[in-house]
Amino acid sequence: MSSPTSQSRVPKACDPCNRRKVRCNGQQRCQQCEHLDLMCTYTENRLLRSRKHSLRRGAVISKYKSANPKPTTLTPLLSPPVPTASPQLPTSYFESLLPAYMSYVYPFSPIITETEVRESLIKMNTEREHAAFIYAFTAVTLDLTRSSQLPTKSSPQTASTQITDLMRQSVETQQPLVIGFRPSILRATTSIFIQMCAMSLGHYDLGFFHLHEAISMIQMLRINDKTANASLTTTERARRQRLYWQCFIHERFMSIVNFSPATLPPHTQYPEEDMFLGAEIQQGWMQVIKTFCMLDASFIGLWIGDRTQVTASWVERKHRELDDALWDVEVSALSELQQADLVITRQWMRTLLWQMAMSNCLLSSHASCPSLELEMPLRLSSQLRQFLTKISQNTIRVHGSSMISKLLEIVNTIADVVIHVPQATREETTSRIDDIVFMQGVVLSFHNLQVMPKDILLDKFRVIRGGFHILKWL
Repeated sequence: MSSPTSQSRVPKACDPCNRRKVRCNGQQRCQQCEHLDLMCTYTENRLLRSRKHSLRRGAVISKYKSANPKPTTLTPLLSPPVPTASPQLPTSYFESLLPAYMSYVYPFSPIITETEVRESLIKMNTEREHAAFIYAFTAVTLDLTRSSQLPTKSSPQTASTQITDLMRQSVETQQPLVIGFRPSILRATTSIFIQMCAMSLGHYDLGFFHLHEAISMIQMLRINDKTANASLTTTERARRQRLYWQCFIHERFMSIVNFSPATLPPHTQYPEEDMFLGAEIQQGWMQVIKTFCMLDASFIGLWIGDRTQVTASWVERKHRELDDALWDVEVSALSELQQADLVITRQWMRTLLWQMAMSNCLLSSHASCPSLELEMPLRLSSQLRQFLTKISQNTIRVHGSSMISKLLEIVNTIADVVIHVPQATREETTSRIDDIVFMQGVVLSFHNLQVMPKDILLDKFRVIRGGFHILKWL
């Protein structure tokens, strides 16, 4: 009688089992190869059975898996390879941008502090999330401080080219959104910075995508849930509230510019007082929030929807909200940079309100409400000119694409009124032309102004020049 061992022996072992000197059951795909997910092959080459040609078991498994890959199901990349810093941008370059970031970015995006940026710089060579943030931080800082500069001999690469490359690096570096992904404040801020840069470069669809990526993350973090955030420190809770409001503000602005619906409701409260945030930044941030809260659901709905529903009483109510004497006093105490943002935003919103009233034929020359008067944009141009002459041009430029969009809307509206509304006297005509020439100079000083809006504006200026025979002025 044969022993169990002799009964289980097979005449020939497969190649992987032969090399590793393990028992093979001789099946078409043997048990050993099935268990180790190896390619099971048989050959007549007797050298494979020679002990002097045998390999270590682990080496054989690795060799067969690499030489004969088997299709497998896709699994989440939970521990992705760590990227390295860009060789063209050393750490010292990123650090050199911190003062500009704190002066021009942080006051309007008070989420990631200077200390946290420095922590990300330390971790960017070992953690994807921090590397992606640093690239986005660099891109947005360049966008708000250098995007309007023209190329020079010492710096032939345009700022837009560098910003585009940094955006690409940030997106490619980020951990994929797969099963196991967890959102963070840093990742959401990275998405907002990419959105800001995309808008500045005229890629509105891309900006829309990354903004809503950030909105999705703040909803996953349940920032609007008081119970979920009750255990956080006041500083951390206030920061998350500011992040929520920033997404709210950016989405409301994009709703107006792109005629897209707004999905994010106002937060249940204003940001709590944060002892680590400068008082001036905190006050300015509150004013920005209150201003954009005026773009409520009814405003957005009427702007992108049926404007025949706009009524004179609704226009008058919105005008009273925008014409707040206390607001003027509070804003005058802020920095020039904050004032520029708030004043121009208010004038932009007044222009939008006037356009909605015009769409429904509610305007007249002797209306009781200024926002219902035919010549209201002309008064706005005079007020805006007085304000802009008091501040530096650089103060306007550092606000980026949102400021350009607002000024374009205002100047286009003023130009339309100058073209179509008759003038009563030569003095009035001269005043209008002086204002429009001044506003032309302000808007065209943005070297990164998109081609199409610029051409439309120049066409209107040519009409004004021809209509008033003032070649020497325009």
